Amino acid sequence: MKSAKRTFTILFVLLDIYLMTGGYGVHGRMYRFVSTPIAHILTELAKAIGGVNAIGWAIIILTAIIRLILLPIFINQQKNTTISSLKMQKLRPELEKVQAAVKNAKTSQEQQAASMASMSLYRENGVSLTGGISWLTMAIQLPIFSGLYLAIQHANGLRTATFFGMALSKPQILLSAAVFVIYAFQAYLSILHMPEEQKKTSAQMLWISPVMIAGITLISSGALGLYFLVGGLSVVIQALTIHFMHPKLLAHVEESFTIKRGADDLLKQSAPTGFGQDQNRVRPEDLRPRDVTDDDTTSQTPAKRNAGKQQRRNKD
Repeated sequence: MKSAKRTFTILFVLLDIYLMTGGYGVHGRMYRFVSTPIAHILTELAKAIGGVNAIGWAIIILTAIIRLILLPIFINQQKNTTISSLKMQKLRPELEKVQAAVKNAKTSQEQQAASMASMSLYRENGVSLTGGISWLTMAIQLPIFSGLYLAIQHANGLRTATFFGMALSKPQILLSAAVFVIYAFQAYLSILHMPEEQKKTSAQMLWISPVMIAGITLISSGALGLYFLVGGLSVVIQALTIHFMHPKLLAHVEESFTIKRGADDLLKQSAPTGFGQDQNRVRPEDLRPRDVTDDDTTSQTPAKRNAGKQQRRNKD
């Protein structure tokens, strides 16, 4: 199963690279292979609906259909991310021990060993380093939403289309304000179940997101404003689903997740070999130069040397 998922992930990533590197306008690969079929469906849907607001309703319906099809995938993704976050909360005391070991390391070898223990802590206890994010899910949704965005941006009849009096070819402040409210509510739901220490670092980014999306809506056309509006409603449904599932997910983690190997064990295992042992310590006397000359040649006494000279004289 993992092998098949890895294969599909690689294939979709390669497909995304191929589409994205072919240009992003009406002459690019993304528009040609993905947006053109979506634009055709959008046009036919508008014809079937008819009336002054046909294109606006077609955008809403088509975006909603695609979002609903992908909603189970998104909910499952968010569920896995939530479970991973809850596991991280239980693992945090052990992780803090490893982080303290990294901080207090006196040598690069000790620091590397402590860092290895940190990686092992996640792996040995089955906690994902990516926070439960599925790269396959991200790779699948990228061409779909990019293609839908481009199809709506260049939809036929968009220049003269209106939706309840709003020109879909021009930015609409009302839609931008509605998008901000929707995404701000989604950010609020996401913050509710965050641990206090995580709120300090992540909450600010979550609040920036609604401002950014509302800003993009404000400078885009009204048609794209409808696209962001429906997308925001889908995200809120997803966040509400996870919000009501949270007590059940928390109980599941409390029952099923146990720390198999703690920080102390992993730090001991990854510690440098012989670290702290006196027999492996280099002593100052070991660094002194040694006398390697032959003892037999250096131990002769002056008397023996003189005796040798006297014998040579008697022979002469």
